[in-house]
Amino acid sequence: MSAPNTEATGKPTPIAGCMIFCVLLGMATFIAVFSTYQYKEYKAEIINISQLEQKKTAVASLDDKTKVDAFDQKMKAFEKAVKAGEKSTLNLKAEELNLAIALFPKLESFEGEMYIREITEKAIIADISFPVRAGFDGDRYLNGSMTMKPVIAMGSVFPVVSEISPDTGNPVPPKMTREFPTLLFTEYRNDEELSEVFHKLSKVTLSNGMISILSDPAIEQPDALPDDVEYEANRAIYVFGLLIFMFISTIAFILWYKKFRQQQ
Repeated sequence: MSAPNTEATGKPTPIAGCMIFCVLLGMATFIAVFSTYQYKEYKAEIINISQLEQKKTAVASLDDKTKVDAFDQKMKAFEKAVKAGEKSTLNLKAEELNLAIALFPKLESFEGEMYIREITEKAIIADISFPVRAGFDGDRYLNGSMTMKPVIAMGSVFPVVSEISPDTGNPVPPKMTREFPTLLFTEYRNDEELSEVFHKLSKVTLSNGMISILSDPAIEQPDALPDDVEYEANRAIYVFGLLIFMFISTIAFILWYKKFRQQQ
């Protein structure tokens, strides 16, 4: 007489449990090896482009009260027009962008870390001194310059970074260049206090040493992100999917083992 097919009866079998366990073990091993490799690679790349000492950038002076008040009124006028649903354009020189960093609390994290050096017809060039971490070895600093091209993404101004030139002279890996605008954009994009104005922008251009930001309710903005942000978002989705798969597999193994023990 042939042995009963326990798999067909729905009862747990050692083979099923072993398969689930092997999948979990394989996934855990893969993640451990991959994470170690990524950590070492990332650490080496950060050390390659950063320095131990911070070279703080220049900070705009707020001593000229007349200039500061005029700039503040200019920003408030743009804010009022946007909130009222009116078409409005904000023109800012490099000097005014630096003034904004020094003046507004929302931008104080950039103080001493980013200073707009020049606005050309194609890009905004800034001196930078951003803190970065090389694994668990503490803070280092990415001193150098950064070239950005502003675009509109989901109604907000988004800096697409085309080039980062560290003072070390070593090239920045393309994936890190992609990650920088995401880091710069996320906090600003998710700030609810800014959403009434800076989520309603329609067009941005560079000309005559200025950045011009247009808010026009008649222009519909596509609900899309630039390719650089889309890349980072997709990568996060892949990692999330992998974690979900591992979670479900773990639950399946626990349920199998519990049922298997009950049958003993």
